[in-house]
Amino acid sequence: MGKHRAFNALTACGGILGESYFSEFGDDDVSKTDAPALSWRGDPLQTHSDWTIVVVTSEFDSRTYHVHKSILSVGPRSSKYFANLFLEQGHHYNQSQTTRIELDEQDADSFPLFLDFMYNIQPDNDDDSLSLIVGEDFTTSNAVSLRHLARVFDCEGLMLGVNKFIQKDLSLKTGPVYLTQAFLYQDERLVESAKRLCIDNFKHIDKRSIVKLPLPLFRSIIHSVTERFQISGIAYNDEDSSELSFQVSDVVCQFFERNPEHVSIDLLLELTSEGIMPQIASEPAIGFTALARELDSSKIEANSEQWKGVVTLCKRCAEAVVSEYGWKDFNVVSALDEFVYGPCASAEGSKMDSLLFATSFAAALEKAQVDLRTVNHGTEKVREQVSGLRKDNDDLLTKKQGLKQDVDKYRRELDYTKEELIMLKQELRGLKKKHRMSLHELS
Repeated sequence: MGKHRAFNALTACGGILGESYFSEFGDDDVSKTDAPALSWRGDPLQTHSDWTIVVVTSEFDSRTYHVHKSILSVGPRSSKYFANLFLEQGHHYNQSQTTRIELDEQDADSFPLFLDFMYNIQPDNDDDSLSLIVGEDFTTSNAVSLRHLARVFDCEGLMLGVNKFIQKDLSLKTGPVYLTQAFLYQDERLVESAKRLCIDNFKHIDKRSIVKLPLPLFRSIIHSVTERFQISGIAYNDEDSSELSFQVSDVVCQFFERNPEHVSIDLLLELTSEGIMPQIASEPAIGFTALARELDSSKIEANSEQWKGVVTLCKRCAEAVVSEYGWKDFNVVSALDEFVYGPCASAEGSKMDSLLFATSFAAALEKAQVDLRTVNHGTEKVREQVSGLRKDNDDLLTKKQGLKQDVDKYRRELDYTKEELIMLKQELRGLKKKHRMSLHELS
């Protein structure tokens, strides 16, 4: 038994004993080399590249990559596009070992990252080869392009990797960027995700990024924001409604100012309608007025729906400005001089100038009338209060007179009581005196 125990112990410790008798180093007859990982970036002769990809961006520009079929077609990061291509080419003898691919400039810039992803076959900590951590070169600006390449070349690993990156990177700051890029690539799934983020967080997103959106996206965002508010409006109060309306008016005005090529009568009326912005902030109101002045009124038929819409918009803008800054600074004399001698009176003058004058004058006059009614109403209230105070004062005087009469009555009764008390005291003294005299006589 002792021999068996010793043998088993030596067997279990074989690894430790082996280190004492044999070293992993020492075979000098074998060359020592620091072999780098296989890459498409190296010398094709040294890396034994067996395929060439030529990416063409224009008639005069192309980029060549020397790759390895086994990397591109086998493994969790492989491309089914290239796997099928290599399989098809394998059935034809003496076929060209080159693939020519046409890509736009942005996708061509992302193509090396696509190759890097396929060549990087080291798994991460969870040993899930399809959820490998993407390279540091993956950024907000190229993630959508990489999603496009993953779809074009049918690379599931790249699609999952980029999706994980976007999931972590999508934020209030990057949302509009992803939305624009996804729209350009017709990536509907990402468009819907990024658009939902922008709609749900419209109040908090930098408006400068919203006004940079393409027109179809901008229109969709504005309509969706107001529709969402109206649907869930029961959870909002009047202050929330005003704040959102002011923000929308500010964003729409900035969009038109940044994109003057999109200014048209129909679009201006659509995005400034009361359904979109029930209230207009004062600064955007000034901007919309300037935009309306630039409209070609000759293309607007009199009494048409377009003209009525323009009149309504100008009126709302004038009311917003007057409401913010008041009517007292509105110089009637100067306004009339401008109307009589200014653009409205000249041959080049348009009915738009007349409309702007009329709406501004009307808004100032209406505000003045409202203020006057407010003052008169306030004066009437003061009069009612004074009348009430006078009535209360008269009632107090009447009560005071009654109290005075009661006091006089009580005083007279008190005087009479005092007189009776004096008489009673005198009678009492007389009785006491008689009582003493009677006692004296008896004694």
